[in-house]
Amino acid sequence: MGLEDKLVRKKLEVLLKDELLVQKYLRIFGPRLDMNNITKLKQDHMKAAPDGPAGEKDDPTYQLKVKCPICNQVDIACYEVKAKSLTGTPDRFLVNRFTGVRPFRTLNYSLYSVTVCPSCLFASPDKKDFVTHSVQARTEVKSQLTPYVLEELRKKVDERKKIVNAADFATYFAHPRTAESGMAGYRLCIHRAMVEAGLETPLAWYKAGMYALKIAMLCRDSGKDDIDILKDAAKYLSKSFRNSEIKVPDLEYQLVYILSALYLRLEDQTSCQSYMGVLEKWKGEQEKASKDNPAINPAHVVRWLDKAKELWTDRETPDLWKH
Repeated sequence: MGLEDKLVRKKLEVLLKDELLVQKYLRIFGPRLDMNNITKLKQDHMKAAPDGPAGEKDDPTYQLKVKCPICNQVDIACYEVKAKSLTGTPDRFLVNRFTGVRPFRTLNYSLYSVTVCPSCLFASPDKKDFVTHSVQARTEVKSQLTPYVLEELRKKVDERKKIVNAADFATYFAHPRTAESGMAGYRLCIHRAMVEAGLETPLAWYKAGMYALKIAMLCRDSGKDDIDILKDAAKYLSKSFRNSEIKVPDLEYQLVYILSALYLRLEDQTSCQSYMGVLEKWKGEQEKASKDNPAINPAHVVRWLDKAKELWTDRETPDLWKH
């Protein structure tokens, strides 16, 4: 985006005071200021403003429109977070819990982060998996998923429809979403990730595990047992670790920490200590290497090892896994 385009966007943000309207203006009229177009867009928006919670001034989300790369369904609602509207606090498994920053209300964005095609139920929390619109180029941007993955997903529409127990998918995944529809969205994501894993797509097992942890969080919030889905998360993430999917060291330390936490929660202390041992081993290697190379900093692995040790020390605390 050039400097002139950035200045136009800044002026639109001041004039429209709504990220959704700014996106819509740029999509329709491009990066050119026209007060007649701005006035008309604001008037049309006021006429069409919904009565429900979505779109209210204190709503921390705004809506983009994307297209399904599987069935070409258009105008699918994709919910993004407005800048500085929510803060996230990670739970024991590093799944964020969200709190609103005034004047925005608190909202569990995990319920809305998955975009679901209401036609074929293709689902992902990453809008780049869908077909999006480039304001600058004024053209469509293809899905980042490979043609092989997309072709396999086209064959599995019936499988996805068996995952969701609903007659009207558009209504089921509309805003506001229930815990059940939120969990269904992540189950659809796991289904997609398993297709990706079958084609050896990078990070597929890791994504499946993190989706499962989101479901577990929603289960706990709903007063439901989370053990079965935590077992699935442990299975997916341990597969990710064995396959060396994570190439960034600090993210790999996080992965091993999550696995130690998961197995501690599942009362498999042997596996928990095994993963803590991996962190101990990496710590020792880095401390030794740092003596000859000051650029090597063991602090990152030490941080995640200390977090795992804290959990181990507090493992008898009754409400340790409450959030």
